[in-house]
Amino acid sequence: MKKILITGGNGQLATTFRNLASEYKNYQFKIKSKNNLDITNSSSLKREIYTNDYDFIINCAAYTNVDEAETQKDKALLVNSESVKSILDLIDDTKTKLIQISTDYIFDGKQQAFYKEEDIPNPINHYGYSKLLAEEHIFNSKSKALIVRTSWLYSEYCDNFLIKILNLASKQEKINVTNLEIGSPTYALDLAKFCLFLCDQNLSWDGEIYNFSNSGYTSRYNFAKEIVKKLSIDCNITPKKIKSDLDVLRPLNSRLSLDKIKSKFDYTPIDWLNSLDICINRIK
Repeated sequence: MKKILITGGNGQLATTFRNLASEYKNYQFKIKSKNNLDITNSSSLKREIYTNDYDFIINCAAYTNVDEAETQKDKALLVNSESVKSILDLIDDTKTKLIQISTDYIFDGKQQAFYKEEDIPNPINHYGYSKLLAEEHIFNSKSKALIVRTSWLYSEYCDNFLIKILNLASKQEKINVTNLEIGSPTYALDLAKFCLFLCDQNLSWDGEIYNFSNSGYTSRYNFAKEIVKKLSIDCNITPKKIKSDLDVLRPLNSRLSLDKIKSKFDYTPIDWLNSLDICINRIK
């Protein structure tokens, strides 16, 4: 039985792994929250990795508050970048392999096409910059690792776009949601299953990048409309076309190309609307 360490245990992706673990009998999952394992604490990280002989680490821990990352830059760098370097240093010369979860926010969102793995990053906010630095640490390391870039992650757990819309819609008759941003919503359950699929593959683990999202794309506005419609919530979602000068910059096009995983693995993620149905049914 292979052992997997899941970091960021209180987050939505790690919570998804926790609820998925019973379906994967060939893996032993150890899911650690910040209270059990602070990845910014090098000594506790060292003790955890060296005493457990993990086969895989899936790093779900991240500083994901995009707005606060602009004012808490050092903290974002510590969690999103420097801790990844610490993990890489510790697993060097071991059997442990790392899956680093990265983000569409490493791109500026200015191109019209879907972003491919080889496209040149250009983050426009500090969150994206801190996640890009983590990728660069992997490129500069000899440790066994790969990168999974994803976008618009949501689930029935924790704090995410879907949960925010549900909370607002339950209190307000009208919500303004931007229709300037387009992307592919990604259900955390589908992302978790893809990560475990990668663990089963005979890969080189040499810093290769894989994009993963659900298939298709939409705008934030349409995403919000689908959420309230599927839950029959009486709330008017209206498009917000103007961004305030105070808003932190976000990529307007977050669409990730899935061509690589389709051609290499014959792996086609299900459509985002179908995954949203599955998630909504779990909430009802």
